[in-house]
Amino acid sequence: MSFWQNVESELQFKNISRKELAEKASFAVSGISLGISKNSTPSADVAVRIAKVLGVSVEYLVTGGEEHNQTNNKTLYHIISELKNLDNYSLETILLLSKRLNASLKNKSNEKMLDI
Repeated sequence: MSFWQNVESELQFKNISRKELAEKASFAVSGISLGISKNSTPSADVAVRIAKVLGVSVEYLVTGGEEHNQTNNKTLYHIISELKNLDNYSLETILLLSKRLNASLKNKSNEKMLDI
């Protein structure tokens, strides 16, 4: 996928408009259409600003690399979006549950290694 195809994919995933991206990254919205039509990549400074707004790496936007990590990033993005709406007590409870789950999974992994 091209730079702009990767940008479009992230815009759709994060429900961000082209106009909003252009405003947040300080460039003309027409630059997106122009980049798509010419199949070009923006200057490095614009690419960095776009990547920051989208919460992805420039490498991902340019190469499409990190594809498998992108799924994890999207999952984390959803989790963080949900966590932002919780009060402090709920956040502390989730943190405690997460720690206990990690410890439990670690113990099970160690038990399986001993069974081998």
